Amino acid sequence: MTHADLPQLEAYYDRWSATYEDDLLSKGYDAPVRAAEILDQHGVDRARPVLDAGCGTGLTGLHLKKRGFSAVIGADYSTASLDKAREKGCYADLKRLDMNQTLGFPDNHFAAAQCIGALTYVKNMAGLMREFQRVVCPGGIVSFTHRLDLYTESFKTLLKKIEDEGLWTSIHRSEPQPYIPGHQDFGDDKAIIYDVFRVNAPA
Repeated sequence: MTHADLPQLEAYYDRWSATYEDDLLSKGYDAPVRAAEILDQHGVDRARPVLDAGCGTGLTGLHLKKRGFSAVIGADYSTASLDKAREKGCYADLKRLDMNQTLGFPDNHFAAAQCIGALTYVKNMAGLMREFQRVVCPGGIVSFTHRLDLYTESFKTLLKKIEDEGLWTSIHRSEPQPYIPGHQDFGDDKAIIYDVFRVNAPA
């Protein structure tokens, strides 16, 4: 499922929320663990707010909490997934939002923003990338994954354009990594790439 309107998307994830974690973890899904490691490795202040955009049922938030991050804000469009995330007790706050719209947070509010496994459904990619850069403070980190089959030249051009404008600097781009190794529908063409950018101070 790569294209859906918001009601369809919410219904899809609301239905899946009860078994989502078991379904993914049983098939070797480890992106939440790696995503938390990335923020830790790049020196993100664990006491400052971190945005987990497209947080789903809270898998990434859980691993951030295990690493000592204490002010994680989760955001997702699926109400049922947010309810599951709330049960984990790893978020300082949870918000329902549409990532195709402005995020509704102040400028420079977060020490980091991450979006793990959720860019597949974003239609306004340029708007979202610029929103991540806007809400993260200078020196902070923007980290996300994107599927290889959707990692188009236009997407690469967008990321480079923001960098050429001096708004952020690419500090890591992984080789394609297994996405859900044990799932028959996620072969090599649906591997994922991890991107990490450091937000620059205004010129």
